Amino acid sequence: MKIAIDIGNTSVTCGLFKKNSLIEKTEIGSLNSFKLYINNLNFGIERIIISSVVPQLTTDYIHVLESHFSSLSITVGLIPTDSRSLTVFLINNKNSKLNLKVNDPSTVGADRLCNIKAAIQLYNIPSIIIDFGTATTYDVINKDSEFIGGAIAAGVETSAAYLIEKAALLSKTDLEFPEHAIGLDTKQNIQSGIMYGAVDQLEGMINRIKKESNEEYNIIITGGLAKALSPYLSIKHTLDSDLTLKGMILIDESNY
Repeated sequence: MKIAIDIGNTSVTCGLFKKNSLIEKTEIGSLNSFKLYINNLNFGIERIIISSVVPQLTTDYIHVLESHFSSLSITVGLIPTDSRSLTVFLINNKNSKLNLKVNDPSTVGADRLCNIKAAIQLYNIPSIIIDFGTATTYDVINKDSEFIGGAIAAGVETSAAYLIEKAALLSKTDLEFPEHAIGLDTKQNIQSGIMYGAVDQLEGMINRIKKESNEEYNIIITGGLAKALSPYLSIKHTLDSDLTLKGMILIDESNY
């Protein structure tokens, strides 16, 4: 069994894999929740893979793992030091085994590396991956399986939180699609602007990328709100909510 731990800016997700198949996905709300999650595992864990964009949390989570697996020697690397040790594999641009045709490969987030790896190995290329997280990221992969760059925009939930925080007369509202784009009250106005705005931003960005590169792309969407947005997209696309976790396992495998 393997555990893939995806540490993001606002959420942590753990995926439990058996023979490289995802059998369980758990959203972790806090470090204490992670401790309970680890303590309740009834499986023999052979390997732990971490994708993180928050260095301090990486350290915190590794400390929890070291505390739980106290009888084992946890090493941050590829190969266990002995038969009793448990490897913690941290994903980065160097071990991703990807062709990153950008100015500074070290600045590409681990989550994006995982998405790119999964898209190349599981789907048709060229591809554009849109990940709806704290930020909305656009990752462009050409026909030669090279990551050639992309774009980063404020995430849907991030934009909503900022709007509500800065506008005194607005209150927290559910992020769902209203029946019409023309809202009849403040709640519907916010929902329309954020949700339909996200759809139009996505489709506009995809069309702009296509025009700039003169290429047709396979579109893959993932992330927290991907499932909610998917039915409203007019562009043909693939929804894969587990893309990042799958990519983590694929990167890990490529280093054996």
